[in-house]
Amino acid sequence: MQISRMALVVSAMLASFQSLAQGKERPMQHPTFYRTIQIDGLSILYREAGPKDAPTLLLLHGLPSSSRMFESLFARLSDRYHLVAPDYPGFGHSDWPDPKNSRIPSITTLRS
Repeated sequence: MQISRMALVVSAMLASFQSLAQGKERPMQHPTFYRTIQIDGLSILYREAGPKDAPTLLLLHGLPSSSRMFESLFARLSDRYHLVAPDYPGFGHSDWPDPKNSRIPSITTLRS
């Protein structure tokens, strides 16, 4: 319930900011930082911008894509929100998981 509520809020915010896409972009006050974190032995890249004391928006990209799809949102929203956009494993600049050690079952495993 809480995740769907958050998705609704983010969708409404994105829709309201679409009108900004038609106008001129303001200069970005908060630069975008490209950081990595180690998770289960994989280097995961994430983009981060905006004041850390502002409300945080976690931007999750679709498939197949990467956090790069949010560049224009970072430019428009980083003065009011703390933005974090990770690249999923195997996408963008994040490491690819080893298929031999993956916890996700392979097709051959599913067939047997």
